[in-house]
Amino acid sequence: MTTTIDGVFVDLTGSLARSGISAASFAELSDDESENTHRAIAQLAREVAKYVALSAANVASRSDWALGREGLARKKGYASAEDYVQALGGGGGSTKADTRRLIEAGTMAAEAEAETARARQEQADRLALAHPEAPPVAVHTPWFAPLGSAVTDGTLSTDAATAIRRGLGEPAIGVTDEMLADAVVALIAECRSVNADQAAKVARQCRDSIDAAGIASRADAMRARQYLRVWDKPDGMLHGSFELDPENGSYFKDFLLQITGPRQGGPRFVEKGEKERAQRIIADPRSTDQIVAEALIEVIKVAAAADPGTLFGRIRPSVKLVITEAPAPAPGPDTPGPLLLRNGFIEGTPDAVPATTIDRVVRNTGFTPVLFSRDGTVLDVGREQRLFTQAQRAALALRDGGCMWPDCHRPPSYSEAHHLHGWDAEGGLTNVEDGILLCARDHLRLHNDLWEIRRTGTEYWLIPPRTADANRTPIRLASKSRLKLGSHLRPRRVKSSASSH
Repeated sequence: MTTTIDGVFVDLTGSLARSGISAASFAELSDDESENTHRAIAQLAREVAKYVALSAANVASRSDWALGREGLARKKGYASAEDYVQALGGGGGSTKADTRRLIEAGTMAAEAEAETARARQEQADRLALAHPEAPPVAVHTPWFAPLGSAVTDGTLSTDAATAIRRGLGEPAIGVTDEMLADAVVALIAECRSVNADQAAKVARQCRDSIDAAGIASRADAMRARQYLRVWDKPDGMLHGSFELDPENGSYFKDFLLQITGPRQGGPRFVEKGEKERAQRIIADPRSTDQIVAEALIEVIKVAAAADPGTLFGRIRPSVKLVITEAPAPAPGPDTPGPLLLRNGFIEGTPDAVPATTIDRVVRNTGFTPVLFSRDGTVLDVGREQRLFTQAQRAALALRDGGCMWPDCHRPPSYSEAHHLHGWDAEGGLTNVEDGILLCARDHLRLHNDLWEIRRTGTEYWLIPPRTADANRTPIRLASKSRLKLGSHLRPRRVKSSASSH
């Protein structure tokens, strides 16, 4: 029986190659078999990815720059461990950035293995015996070691672990190793059922909650990384790339939404003017990419020739900031009265904003106060009107954070307010507690495919049709809002306000 590591994977690869599985094999599966098969394959892929990461970390450690000419990558003619690992993946392999993340995840897992920790302790014990006069050697366990253990035991994927590690950042003034170690334990539990993109957002939010003093410096760093570059291609086309910080990026995304939203699954409109405008965009014979490109040039032309005091059009791109207030710690004897701590983030994103940005927005545009009770109840208007008011939509955006359908991450701007009980047929109330945000795609799915949403207290449950689940097992709908994520690492706040400019 094969016992070498490479032999194990050679045998596994051979077994798969000899299985005779083809596209036709999958086509013959029933719906339930298709679901179970994909789940089994994904589990295998996750296990294999764990070993790929460990192997990549092993190659990287043997290629450490300190080894000079004896480093493995250098001996094989490669400039770095990333280049060598990428080459070992063969044609069609991962990007260098993916390879770097793979090495990082594998390194975390290797450092966290119990055998490694024991080996370090044994080495320390040997040094103590050989040099009894020397001070004791402390065996250091990195604060992120639990991430490696989570990868090794299959709790987290390598991508999710790496996302958490990067999202939490490094120790800093006011942020100790112990604080980050506690955060890692909580995040592993919170992120075991989410993908790497979601894990990255939650980790960044966690860093902001334990390092509020660093929000401004991180915002400055992102603003400093902004760029826009263009160059001429040989065929005469102008090509370019750019990166924007969260605030400016939100302006740009809102502009794109206004130009192409109806084609991209944005909200459906019932007002006559907006409905006609949306239909014109859908009926435009140009491609979506062409519409965006030419609209951008039109905006640049108008802006270049504009009177600075002129306001063009009825709709302006905007950024919505959610500003939250919470009581500060008890004031000292010299403090005149109770203080409020203010924090803010950009609606529909996990990105915190510094106090200076909050002050600038409030001064320029004012704010809309939204008061939440402890059970999450907000503005009610009864049956006075069928449609939710703007204030109610703002409250829903704060509460739900976007489309509430599982695994959908479209922001509030792409979402519609759904009545849990039909306004006409069921006498439903236009109350926030009986409304929920769904993007247009999932709103249509709810009605057309006979899904249901029910409320118990302040929790909302998605009930699948029997075609999707014979038992119709309720699925709890979780808010995507920073205000409702529920982690004990995030302070609870009872009052919020949204501002736009």
